[in-house]
Amino acid sequence: MLCALLAFGASVATTEPAAIEAKRAEVARIQADLDAINTQVEAAAEAYNGARYELGQVTERIQDNAAATKQTERDLDASRAVLAERLRGLYATPEPSLAEVLIASGSITAAADQIALLDRVGEQDADVVSGLRSQKAKLAELRVQLVEDRKTATEAVATKARQKEKVESLLSQRRAVLDSASDELKGLLRAEEQRKAAEAAAAAAVARQRQAAAAVAASTPSTVAPTAGAAAPSTPLPSGSGNAAAASVAMQYLGVPYVWGGASPSGFDCSGLASYAYAAIGKSVPHYTGAIWNAFPQVPSGQLQVGDLVFFHGLGHMGIYLGGDQFVHAPHTGDVVRVAQLSTYSGYVGAVRP
Repeated sequence: MLCALLAFGASVATTEPAAIEAKRAEVARIQADLDAINTQVEAAAEAYNGARYELGQVTERIQDNAAATKQTERDLDASRAVLAERLRGLYATPEPSLAEVLIASGSITAAADQIALLDRVGEQDADVVSGLRSQKAKLAELRVQLVEDRKTATEAVATKARQKEKVESLLSQRRAVLDSASDELKGLLRAEEQRKAAEAAAAAAVARQRQAAAAVAASTPSTVAPTAGAAAPSTPLPSGSGNAAAASVAMQYLGVPYVWGGASPSGFDCSGLASYAYAAIGKSVPHYTGAIWNAFPQVPSGQLQVGDLVFFHGLGHMGIYLGGDQFVHAPHTGDVVRVAQLSTYSGYVGAVRP
């Protein structure tokens, strides 16, 4: 009997840990699937933002070119009217010959003045004709550009639609992965998310403390002399004056849910958070990682300062640097705006400074 109990106890002792390990492995597998989909969603969302950005650029160009076309058409009509009036005048009153000018003037000096006047009239006629030619050429160029831009806009709309479908398809896959998990596994996943949220809250608190300390340090005049012989960078970076305020704005929205394409307090994606935070301090930052990366100078390694924009995963993701090896970002679908550690976040590409 004792042997049987010992055998049963041994069975429980070995079976229960194996079951727990199996559940942990299943949770890890589901989490890995979700993480892979999240990365794809973020990249697809930025591609969607890129298509929107391109469409916006082309639309602005179309509007500008349409306005320029109308103005050029008005200028062309005015030049034609001037030339028509001049031709009617020449037909009604032909210009006098040199002999007629000399006879009518009565003196060589007066004749010279009259000839100079006729020359100026001729030059003005030539200017009108030249203006007509340049206006026609400009109008033709603008019309060609409008046709090209409208074609590009049509393609950008189609690209935007395709990217939107891709994001929605990935989100459906994400939901399917979660729905396939048992209630017990969902509970374990929620517990893991809560643990991560607690860690993020702790990191946010540390980041706020560091920001406050940095603000105090910035308001205190430095007594440290510059290092002798220190070489200045060949192309000086912008000072980034006031950029720390953008980081502070982003920190006000910790806990706001990730929404792809979002750029408001109701929901942000990664570039939407940066665009919104910088707009709040009066600086224009595009709502698209690729455009942001190309718009501003890159920050050399070791020169990061608060407010710099940091990029990951081939420009598929970004955040705002807070100092102290931390940055604030909107990670992915199902998550919220939070603080993360830069040195442990994978796929770092670089940083730029608005």
